[in-house]
Amino acid sequence: MNRRSLGKILVLCVLVSVVLSCSPAAAPTPVPPKPETAAAPQATAASEPAGGSVEAWAQDIKAKLGGTELKIAAATHPSIEAFKKMTPRFEELTGIKVSWDEMEEGALGQKLAMEATSGTTGYDLIMNCPEYTPSLADAGLLEPLDAFLGDAAKTPEWFDYKDILASYRDMLSYQDKHYGVPFAGETVFLFYRKDLFEKYGAKVPATLDELKETAAFFNGKEPGLSGVSLRTRLGWEATYMWSVFIFPFGGRMVDPQTGKADLANPATAQSLQYMADLVKLAPTGTESYSFPEAWDAFMQGKTAMMVEANAAAPEVENPDKSVVAGKVGYAPMPAGPAGAFSGVWGWGFAMTKPSQKKDAGYAFLVYMTSKAMQQEYLANGGIVSRESALGDPQQQAKYPYYQATLDTLKEAADLQAKGLGVVLMMPEWSQISEVLGTEAAKAIVGSATAQQACESMQEQVADILKQ
Repeated sequence: MNRRSLGKILVLCVLVSVVLSCSPAAAPTPVPPKPETAAAPQATAASEPAGGSVEAWAQDIKAKLGGTELKIAAATHPSIEAFKKMTPRFEELTGIKVSWDEMEEGALGQKLAMEATSGTTGYDLIMNCPEYTPSLADAGLLEPLDAFLGDAAKTPEWFDYKDILASYRDMLSYQDKHYGVPFAGETVFLFYRKDLFEKYGAKVPATLDELKETAAFFNGKEPGLSGVSLRTRLGWEATYMWSVFIFPFGGRMVDPQTGKADLANPATAQSLQYMADLVKLAPTGTESYSFPEAWDAFMQGKTAMMVEANAAAPEVENPDKSVVAGKVGYAPMPAGPAGAFSGVWGWGFAMTKPSQKKDAGYAFLVYMTSKAMQQEYLANGGIVSRESALGDPQQQAKYPYYQATLDTLKEAADLQAKGLGVVLMMPEWSQISEVLGTEAAKAIVGSATAQQACESMQEQVADILKQ
């Protein structure tokens, strides 16, 4: 590994606890609860789709790979808990033994970063995210999955890769290669108080102009009521939230064609000014809001709307925590002058390049993340990433934010189709994210104009990228 790549990995190690904080681990999209006394669902011929049974596939795997032992690095997360509950059945069916090395998110990042610097690893699979992918791929730690996914002998029909939403499928891609199969995702959309909107005859905002107008309408409309809640704390929190406003205005962080910083353009500054204006319609002290404060303000009835991650929806709908439970509507991100876009963040499984057990590792990945095993995964607390679940009318009736999630993920796919994203798929992203969040916060509190903040970002990011 060259010195430049090593430096990038060390940056990832130092900042990993920052970038991971925007992952959905803290409050996942809920799924139908699994009763304490109920046995975990098992794959049966009656419940399996066309294309052969899981059992028949597993028998073949057992004959070829039975006795193989896999070691998996993972962060503590609801989806991992679901997979751990599914593991005994996988081991029984395939004869493949699984050892979980589970740790806190920051510890996982540091562990993988250190292994990447050594050029080897003892893990066969790892829990991967967009923020990790470029550095780990450049370090030679990740195995591209495209050849496996395209091999019908290794990928049964009941896996159904295309059922995973396109925006999720591509979030772990780097330099036109797929380095993971997602199992948990997050996007950002609009939460709004249905009771207040009905009371005052307000229309759900379809554009960003309407969002600001509606926030202004509700701001102070009732005692203690503000227009909107959002997170804007200095650093990655500001970056996280601002990223969903940049692209609807036609702004960019980096030119996808040249790879050069493109933050000083007028559209990017316009998006930052919009966010600074929106914050004026939020509760006092919003400048210091991380996600718990932003969520709490909405859940305690202090704001009419909230721009936030779909991961907040379970908390919002929990009557033990939220006074607005059952009174909330959900809508995709409103459109700006350049269109309606949002982003994706999340987790998936990746195979390691140094592993000598890739066929067994891929068998594990296929089984756990397949459409055939989706209901068991969800029943055990996994997070929805497949279109068949989000689009299920029965599930949508139970969870009103499923449809908004589905619609917003299509907005994210439209953004990805332009070669753009809320996370820059480059090793320097951790450094860039911190610069963006620090300078954006200055515009939000008024210590710099939006244009000045963007010009400062441009200079610093260009320096990071050695331009």
